[in-house]
Amino acid sequence: MSFALTAALAVGLLVCLFVQVWVLPSAVVGVIAVFPEVDRLAVPAVVWGVVAIACWQAVAVIGLRVVAVVRIGRFDSSSYGLLRAIVGCLLAFIVLVASAFIALTMMGYSPPAMLGLIAAGLLTLVIVVALLMFLGANSVVRQSSQG
Repeated sequence: MSFALTAALAVGLLVCLFVQVWVLPSAVVGVIAVFPEVDRLAVPAVVWGVVAIACWQAVAVIGLRVVAVVRIGRFDSSSYGLLRAIVGCLLAFIVLVASAFIALTMMGYSPPAMLGLIAAGLLTLVIVVALLMFLGANSVVRQSSQG
Protein backbone atom coordinates (compact mmCIF):
# COMPACT_ATOMS: atom_id res chain seq x y z
CA MET A 1 0.00 0.00 0.00
CA SER A 2 2.80 2.44 0.81
CA PHE A 3 4.23 2.00 -2.69
CA ALA A 4 0.87 2.91 -4.21
CA LEU A 5 0.62 5.97 -1.97
CA THR A 6 4.16 7.02 -2.82
CA ALA A 7 3.44 6.60 -6.53
CA ALA A 8 0.20 8.56 -6.23
CA LEU A 9 1.94 11.42 -4.42
CA ALA A 10 4.76 11.47 -6.99
CA VAL A 11 2.28 11.51 -9.88
CA GLY A 12 0.35 14.24 -8.09
CA LEU A 13 3.50 16.34 -7.87
CA LEU A 14 4.13 15.93 -11.60
CA VAL A 15 0.53 16.82 -12.44
CA CYS A 16 0.76 19.93 -10.24
CA LEU A 17 3.93 20.99 -12.01
CA PHE A 18 2.25 20.52 -15.39
CA VAL A 19 -0.74 22.58 -14.23
CA GLN A 20 1.51 25.35 -12.90
CA VAL A 21 3.64 25.65 -16.01
CA TRP A 22 1.21 24.99 -18.87
CA VAL A 23 -2.44 24.63 -17.90
CA LEU A 24 -2.87 27.61 -15.58
CA PRO A 25 -1.32 30.27 -17.85
CA SER A 26 -3.20 29.01 -20.92
CA ALA A 27 -6.46 28.84 -18.97
CA VAL A 28 -6.04 32.46 -17.87
CA VAL A 29 -5.37 33.50 -21.47
CA GLY A 30 -8.52 31.62 -22.53
CA VAL A 31 -10.65 33.32 -19.89
CA ILE A 32 -9.34 36.74 -20.91
CA ALA A 33 -10.15 36.00 -24.54
CA VAL A 34 -13.76 35.37 -23.56
CA PHE A 35 -14.00 38.04 -20.84
CA PRO A 36 -11.63 40.90 -21.72
CA GLU A 37 -12.83 42.91 -18.72
CA VAL A 38 -10.85 40.63 -16.37
CA ASP A 39 -7.57 41.37 -18.13
CA ARG A 40 -6.25 43.21 -15.07
CA LEU A 41 -6.53 39.96 -13.08
CA ALA A 42 -4.32 37.91 -15.41
CA VAL A 43 -0.97 38.27 -13.66
CA PRO A 44 -2.38 38.11 -10.10
CA ALA A 45 -4.39 35.03 -11.08
CA VAL A 46 -1.35 33.18 -12.41
CA VAL A 47 0.80 34.18 -9.43
CA TRP A 48 -1.95 33.22 -6.97
CA GLY A 49 -2.51 29.91 -8.75
CA VAL A 50 1.17 29.00 -8.75
CA VAL A 51 1.53 29.83 -5.04
CA ALA A 52 -1.68 28.00 -4.14
CA ILE A 53 -0.56 24.91 -6.02
CA ALA A 54 2.85 25.18 -4.35
CA CYS A 55 1.12 24.87 -0.97
CA TRP A 56 -0.34 21.55 -2.06
CA GLN A 57 2.96 20.46 -3.56
CA ALA A 58 4.60 21.06 -0.19
CA VAL A 59 1.88 18.95 1.42
CA ALA A 60 2.62 16.17 -1.08
CA VAL A 61 6.38 16.31 -0.43
CA ILE A 62 5.81 16.18 3.33
CA GLY A 63 3.31 13.38 2.70
CA LEU A 64 6.04 11.43 0.91
CA ARG A 65 8.20 11.82 4.00
CA VAL A 66 5.35 10.62 6.23
CA VAL A 67 4.89 7.56 4.00
CA ALA A 68 8.63 6.84 4.21
CA VAL A 69 8.59 7.11 8.00
CA VAL A 70 5.54 4.83 8.23
CA ARG A 71 7.09 2.35 5.80
CA ILE A 72 10.12 1.81 8.04
CA GLY A 73 7.87 1.59 11.11
CA ARG A 74 9.23 4.69 12.85
CA PHE A 75 6.11 6.87 12.95
CA ASP A 76 5.75 8.00 16.54
CA SER A 77 5.16 11.20 18.45
CA SER A 78 8.45 12.63 17.15
CA SER A 79 6.98 12.43 13.64
CA TYR A 80 4.09 14.74 14.52
CA GLY A 81 6.23 17.66 13.38
CA LEU A 82 5.62 16.45 9.83
CA LEU A 83 1.87 16.61 10.41
CA ARG A 84 2.21 20.09 11.93
CA ALA A 85 4.14 21.14 8.80
CA ILE A 86 1.25 19.88 6.67
CA VAL A 87 -1.15 21.91 8.81
CA GLY A 88 1.04 24.99 8.26
CA CYS A 89 0.98 24.54 4.47
CA LEU A 90 -2.77 24.05 4.50
CA LEU A 91 -3.25 27.14 6.66
CA ALA A 92 -1.17 29.10 4.16
CA PHE A 93 -3.52 27.89 1.43
CA ILE A 94 -6.55 28.98 3.48
CA VAL A 95 -4.99 32.43 3.89
CA LEU A 96 -4.51 32.59 0.10
CA VAL A 97 -8.13 31.60 -0.47
CA ALA A 98 -9.43 34.15 2.04
CA SER A 99 -7.21 36.87 0.53
CA ALA A 100 -8.42 36.09 -2.97
CA PHE A 101 -12.03 36.06 -1.82
CA ILE A 102 -11.68 39.43 -0.10
CA ALA A 103 -9.79 40.99 -3.02
CA LEU A 104 -12.26 39.75 -5.62
CA THR A 105 -15.23 40.86 -3.52
CA MET A 106 -13.72 44.32 -3.10
CA MET A 107 -13.21 44.49 -6.87
CA GLY A 108 -16.91 43.84 -7.39
CA TYR A 109 -16.92 40.18 -8.34
CA SER A 110 -19.81 38.35 -6.73
CA PRO A 111 -19.35 35.32 -4.48
CA PRO A 112 -21.45 32.96 -6.67
CA ALA A 113 -18.73 33.28 -9.32
CA MET A 114 -16.21 32.06 -6.74
CA LEU A 115 -17.85 28.79 -5.70
CA GLY A 116 -14.73 26.77 -6.52
CA LEU A 117 -12.64 29.07 -4.38
CA ILE A 118 -15.09 28.79 -1.50
CA ALA A 119 -15.30 24.99 -1.83
CA ALA A 120 -11.50 24.63 -1.87
CA GLY A 121 -11.17 26.77 1.25
CA LEU A 122 -13.87 24.87 3.14
CA LEU A 123 -12.50 21.46 2.17
CA THR A 124 -9.02 22.52 3.28
CA LEU A 125 -10.45 23.81 6.55
CA VAL A 126 -12.05 20.42 7.20
CA ILE A 127 -8.72 18.69 6.57
CA VAL A 128 -6.91 21.11 8.91
CA VAL A 129 -9.47 20.58 11.68
CA ALA A 130 -9.17 16.79 11.30
CA LEU A 131 -5.36 16.93 11.51
CA LEU A 132 -5.47 19.26 14.51
CA MET A 133 -7.96 16.97 16.26
CA PHE A 134 -5.65 14.01 15.61
CA LEU A 135 -2.63 15.90 16.91
CA GLY A 136 -4.56 17.18 19.93
CA ALA A 137 -5.99 13.78 20.82
CA ASN A 138 -2.60 12.13 20.57
CA SER A 139 -1.02 14.91 22.61
CA VAL A 140 -3.48 14.20 25.44
CA VAL A 141 -2.81 10.45 25.22
CA ARG A 142 0.96 11.03 25.31
CA GLN A 143 0.73 13.34 28.31
CA SER A 144 -1.46 10.94 30.27
CA SER A 145 0.86 8.00 29.56
CA GLN A 146 3.93 10.00 30.62
CA GLY A 147 2.46 11.36 33.84
